[in-house]
Amino acid sequence: MTHSTLSKKTNMLKQKNEKLKDSILLEEEIEDVDLPDYDEEEEIYLKNVRKRLEFARDERDQNHEEFDGLTYLQYWWANERWGNTYIRSVLNKKDVQFQSGTLRTKLLANLSSLVALNLKADITAFTENDIPITGLGQGIEDIVDKTNEVEHDEEAKQLRQYEMLKHGYVFVEDIWDESYEVKKKLTKGDVGDIKAKWTSKKVKRIGMPKRTIISGLNVYLGDMSIYDVVNQPFIFTLERKTWEEAKQIYGDFARWKNIPQKSQQKMVDTNWRLYPSADDKKVEIVKYQDKENNEFQVFINSVPMLPIGFPLTEVTGDGEYTIVQQNLEPIRHNFAYGKSFVFKNKNIIAVLDMMMQLAVKKTQKSYLPPYLNLSQRVISKGVFEPGIITRGIKPGEIQPVHEKEVQGVTSSEFSMIQEIIQHIDRNTVSQTTTGSKEKGQVTATQIIELQRQARVMMGLNILSASLLEKKLTIKRMNIILRHWFDPVDKILNAARDVIKNKYRIVSRERSIDGDGPGIRLTIPTDKALPSSQEVRGIEENFKKTAGIPVKMIFLNPDEIKQAKLIWLVTVNPKEKRSSELSKMMFGGMVTDAINIGLRLNPDYIEERFAQVWDEDPNKMFIKAPPMPQGGVQQQETGSAPSKTISPQVKPPRAAVVK
Repeated sequence: MTHSTLSKKTNMLKQKNEKLKDSILLEEEIEDVDLPDYDEEEEIYLKNVRKRLEFARDERDQNHEEFDGLTYLQYWWANERWGNTYIRSVLNKKDVQFQSGTLRTKLLANLSSLVALNLKADITAFTENDIPITGLGQGIEDIVDKTNEVEHDEEAKQLRQYEMLKHGYVFVEDIWDESYEVKKKLTKGDVGDIKAKWTSKKVKRIGMPKRTIISGLNVYLGDMSIYDVVNQPFIFTLERKTWEEAKQIYGDFARWKNIPQKSQQKMVDTNWRLYPSADDKKVEIVKYQDKENNEFQVFINSVPMLPIGFPLTEVTGDGEYTIVQQNLEPIRHNFAYGKSFVFKNKNIIAVLDMMMQLAVKKTQKSYLPPYLNLSQRVISKGVFEPGIITRGIKPGEIQPVHEKEVQGVTSSEFSMIQEIIQHIDRNTVSQTTTGSKEKGQVTATQIIELQRQARVMMGLNILSASLLEKKLTIKRMNIILRHWFDPVDKILNAARDVIKNKYRIVSRERSIDGDGPGIRLTIPTDKALPSSQEVRGIEENFKKTAGIPVKMIFLNPDEIKQAKLIWLVTVNPKEKRSSELSKMMFGGMVTDAINIGLRLNPDYIEERFAQVWDEDPNKMFIKAPPMPQGGVQQQETGSAPSKTISPQVKPPRAAVVK
């Protein structure tokens, strides 16, 4: 959500000239505040929206057959505890506390397989006449990649995939964030000087997209029978923040003065909270979104911060929800949540844990079996300690309850445990995939085959992870098209005495066709876009100056915003180029091609070889000397001459959006 946009639309209080406190802790607590004076229309609106929120809350938190008869909260906590190998405290101190951790091991093995995949999205832009605009698609793709890198999305991707495996679904919100920071500059004294003076200024940061994983506990869907979140009649999210945190975001809103710093002692009808909170130092923030009616609202401790019917399109641009949902495995086509990896496999692993727990207990009994005391008198347990001499006990007066109590785990019981382990492997991933050693001699080919079979079994997981990244890329792309090409500053051109807009330039390391590793620049400009010939000349000059191959993509911000374009986003999950499997597959491909007599392009093979091994082809390989005049090399006597054709460098085409 863009808070600056909301402030323009709601006539919020301006506090730019207000003197900032030296510390936020100097602000006094506001004990009592006056609630807003709602008119009749607002009271009707609050009453009806409260009914919607309460209905969604009660509908979600009841028992569901899809959750094996559990409530949503019970289902959520069951997944959380099983996924993290939670060990319950035992009531009987003699019970065995045992948890194999198999479920979490398998969960992390699945996660590792997903992390090892390249799930980067390819973006292609088309005109209304279905003509591809290659440069524009590549430019937007680089901007998406850059924003992901800035917010460390590689780690966030692992976390959202982990949440999806653990709970069966994941909710991710993506917004354009324009937050503020307080900058201070010393004007008198130095560090350590108790009388030092400084100036404070509240400065808006440069806007950037921001993704946040939202716990399922804090998301409420309008209709539990609708599978796809984009078709929900409404959704809302719940979060709690400290009063100070909330003020940093909503302090400029007109109704912030009506938000109490502490919970009111007397709860009147209009001062309502979805969940009573024991922590009166936190405020409850509800964000309500209604796509069908194009409405957006923020409630802080039940106080609406925006006008009634505030348009959702002013927040998201495209009128879609700010939240993306992806289910791991569908439970039913008309149920909103998915089945988790944890819940699907917990029963069989619970059987294994029980068998292992009993095996541990039986092994303990084989070392210290229960005995019968037939001596008709009290005997201390110390008589069983090593080296103890006990008098007055006749043979046969102390004997095991049964002769089999000392035999421990039998071969049939051990075989049953192994059968359960194999069953779990067949339904999840093999021990090789989890890092354990298979029985017998295992060759590299067998390991690759096991990994291939594991990917087949994980096909649905991979599909879900791919769909999640695709949805997030589409959401991020729409945010970029709406906000990224706004000027970040204005600069003066002294020669022409004009003020020019300054835009963000993105550079990414890319493989340049025919030149190997280089950089690709995406350059927004208000000027007329240069022709392909002009772009090629600029690239050649840059290469001579910097010594690095470059490809430049020039974009016109105004034309991009006004153009009606069709976008195609695809995610093709595959092994990362530098993975061990990719290296073996590449080597096998080249060997097979040579064995059947195919003629390979040496330059391309060199480039792909370097990519697979994560090396620079320009440094790794020695370039062949230039050909003699005429482009023909004479071979040995008796062989026909052949032409050596150098790879053609195609000039990049400037992306012109009309």
